[in-house]
Amino acid sequence: MKLKTILCLSLAVVLALSCLSGCRGAENPAPASDPPATKETQAKSDEPAPAVPLSAVTNAKALGFSAFDNQLVEYLKQAGRADENFTVSPLSFKAALTLAALGAEGETQTQLLEALGFRSVDEMRAWYATVLAGVDSFDAFFTEMEKEAAEFAEYFPDAANSQERTAAYWVVNSVWSNQDLPGEFRQSFLEDIAKSCYAEAYSAKAAELADAVNAWVKEKTKGLIPSILDDASDTSAVLVNALYLKTGWEDGFSKLGDRDFTTRSGEKVQKPFMEQTAHMAYYKDEQTQLVSVPLQGGVSMVFVLGDDTGLAEKLGKAEYRLVDVTVPMIDVETTLNQKELVNYLKLLGCEKMFTDSAEFDPMYTDPLCVADIIQKAKVHTDEEGLEAAAVTAIMMEATAMPDEPETPEIFCADQPFSFYILKDGASPELLFWGQIVE
Repeated sequence: MKLKTILCLSLAVVLALSCLSGCRGAENPAPASDPPATKETQAKSDEPAPAVPLSAVTNAKALGFSAFDNQLVEYLKQAGRADENFTVSPLSFKAALTLAALGAEGETQTQLLEALGFRSVDEMRAWYATVLAGVDSFDAFFTEMEKEAAEFAEYFPDAANSQERTAAYWVVNSVWSNQDLPGEFRQSFLEDIAKSCYAEAYSAKAAELADAVNAWVKEKTKGLIPSILDDASDTSAVLVNALYLKTGWEDGFSKLGDRDFTTRSGEKVQKPFMEQTAHMAYYKDEQTQLVSVPLQGGVSMVFVLGDDTGLAEKLGKAEYRLVDVTVPMIDVETTLNQKELVNYLKLLGCEKMFTDSAEFDPMYTDPLCVADIIQKAKVHTDEEGLEAAAVTAIMMEATAMPDEPETPEIFCADQPFSFYILKDGASPELLFWGQIVE
């Protein structure tokens, strides 16, 4: 698939694994009870995430996506992110866990599947197949556009404007083993993930492993995420998922310059805004106003003012209206490195993978267990499109236009709002969620 960058949504997911001897026993969800961090994790984070009650997850409001997605968003808000700009990629997280689940067995695999919301490995494989089908449909859209452009150029060579494709969307995987530590990936696991997830296998010496993984991540995210590992010399294996998406708005925005944005605290700050007036899906009731702005290739970005509960249902009720959309350009970056993702999984009952009794024998010839999970995510929008990147690291240790003019609806996001970046389909896949509140 030939792909490049205008607007890019990139996601890289990394799972790092080490020997079972370094694994810890089951812990309380509250990270304060964790033993001292390793030299690698301590360098990334000095403060653990605050304790979050289980009810914050189990009582998460329904957004209309999978329970895993809904609960993740609610959990992160309750973990101290509610009053700050942040973004997260549920798809990146789930893709990483899919690789891990394919290499697990017994209770470890059962807990992973239940946390992800799947009843079986086959159901998980079927979900991942829909993700890859979305990649194929995106590519087919632009392939058809290129075909039409070539036909146009054949008849009107002087008017044709031949350009290399700048839109891109891919989901790729790689697994890495440490040549200087005991153990290696089992061939049956490598064959499975190659078939199911298009994963490639690599190995490197201990001193070179982090640099090798970081180079791969940088390439697959077009440099948006330059690195994910600081030191992997004590890491037995690394599993990496990278998702990259780049496309432009169906109808471009116009720059408006800096305007007032009212933060959640009531303070007015200056942000660069942009505007477009076009026909798009629009919904409004007493609590919610939303608009779904289409991007090329079957992707959309939904902006929501007010209550986003039952988002999918509200999108289903949205009408195709002429809308004047005014939104700030987004530039938000989030690092989740305070045990948020580890504790989230534990709250969902996925605990065994973090203990000495973790069951990853189908994956590796030596025992492995998960030590930490980190995600970095970045979203940027401007008048041409959107650019976003996310990296998740899981470390494991030795375990139709109307006839008459319309008056446009007005959607002006000059106050706190949330956003959703979706890959359209029968069941839209949530690529990114985020909020702008300050």
